[in-house]
Amino acid sequence: MRAVIIAVLLLSAAAGATAVAQSSTRGRWFGTIVPHQALSDPHRAVVDVVSVKPPTLTLPAGDKPDPDLAGASIHKDLERIVGFSIENQKSGDQAWGRITGFSGAANALQWAATKFREAGLKNVELQEYDGASPGMWQADRWEARVLSDPAFGEGLESVVLGSAMPTSGSEISGGMLTATLVDAGMIDKPVPQTLNVTGKVAIQYVSAASAYAARSNVSTRARDLGQRGALAVINAFNQTGNMYVRDFGNCGVPCFNVGGQDGAFLRDLVAAAEKRNAGVKVQLSLSATVHTGLKGHNAIGIVPGRNDAENIIVNAHGDGWFEAAGDNGDGFATVLALAKYFAKPEHQPDRTLVFVVSGGHHSSGLNGPQNVVKMNRPLLSKTVMVVNLEHIAQLAIHPARNQENGAWIADATEQPMSFGISNQSPFLIELGHRAKDRYGFNIGDTFGSNVPGDLGGYEPLGVARVQAIHSGPMYHTSGDTLDTISIPGLERAARFYAYFVSEAAKAPRSAINP
Repeated sequence: MRAVIIAVLLLSAAAGATAVAQSSTRGRWFGTIVPHQALSDPHRAVVDVVSVKPPTLTLPAGDKPDPDLAGASIHKDLERIVGFSIENQKSGDQAWGRITGFSGAANALQWAATKFREAGLKNVELQEYDGASPGMWQADRWEARVLSDPAFGEGLESVVLGSAMPTSGSEISGGMLTATLVDAGMIDKPVPQTLNVTGKVAIQYVSAASAYAARSNVSTRARDLGQRGALAVINAFNQTGNMYVRDFGNCGVPCFNVGGQDGAFLRDLVAAAEKRNAGVKVQLSLSATVHTGLKGHNAIGIVPGRNDAENIIVNAHGDGWFEAAGDNGDGFATVLALAKYFAKPEHQPDRTLVFVVSGGHHSSGLNGPQNVVKMNRPLLSKTVMVVNLEHIAQLAIHPARNQENGAWIADATEQPMSFGISNQSPFLIELGHRAKDRYGFNIGDTFGSNVPGDLGGYEPLGVARVQAIHSGPMYHTSGDTLDTISIPGLERAARFYAYFVSEAAKAPRSAINP
């Protein structure tokens, strides 16, 4: 059942299914040429990654090359995983990716189950589960358009902001609103008490390195602006390129994110208009649906250990927005590699391993791990530890240091990751450092107890939960593309986890859960 909350659309002919095109902007706005800013190519990195060559992994003494853990082999599966997102985009969805409840994720999870079977895992299942109430909000079609005015210059046409994306829960009564833009400043500063936002669309600027770091400030400040009378809020990200940013919710008013180039255009345009006592109007349109009756999927397979009385879960979520190569295609592909590796008789683990590719990480009411626990209680009663692979091999992307031109670069290394061990087991901490030093996996030196993300769904098991994770600049953006993933980094991750899991499988339960 679908409960349609808004059904009015405003689409330019150039917007198309992916909203990447923009109207012509020939002419001058307040005497300044307006650049044509389409959405940055969602299938190509927004920085130069071609010239970046991360070092290959030198195996320590005693380790032999293994085709299942080779970076190139894992990358081949990652290409197919990203392919499910691209296929979903081609179906015409403006919001696309491997989104649980829709075809992109369903097809990817079905393929994961097939890969488990091909690897020789036992008791492989594609487990389907129901979404929880009240359902999942999903934007169907939208547009953010800056309206031209003869006062701005001759021969101007309206500008469609190609990177505009509505935030979760946004709703526009009647499907469309038109109002004057007002600059509300940076999100890390209070809204000026004298600023009049009543009946206007407020634009606030986000300078955080990633959407994750800005969540609290963006939503809190947007609600404040709404309470002061703003009709809607635009969150402008100071990032490279012009990417979709799919994050945030609970703004209290309709909220749209825009990428770096669209944000800079709005900032300069509003400033120029204010100098001339003019107003810049923006037209926002949105059609969204609250979906009920959606289905999610988890792919599960087992590698029997020498000791079948206890098990370790190895999990990665398979869903994601846009190409989702680093969130979480790299973790997904590496779990498949580990499953193939441990299924070989020569690599049989001491404890049984339960491999899971879970759904619902990005879909409200469709949390995959919660349903893994709910649907597999006899199996999971034997669990002593859960290991989660999430965001593990993306190149380190950041603003270029000591440059004033705003350039961003990629380093010849992987994005630094935090490493969390929920119960702070001394044995697991020592093992993590040993594995890190052995394979050069780019995790920090201090291991905290915080394990955000999928591991929350496994908390009811009451056992150690372990993961590496990062939230770099490409987090939840259309810049999270296949070519931003380090192939040597995939091998470093696979080797790290193969060693970590193998050694933990030998340890006494009292060492893992002291």
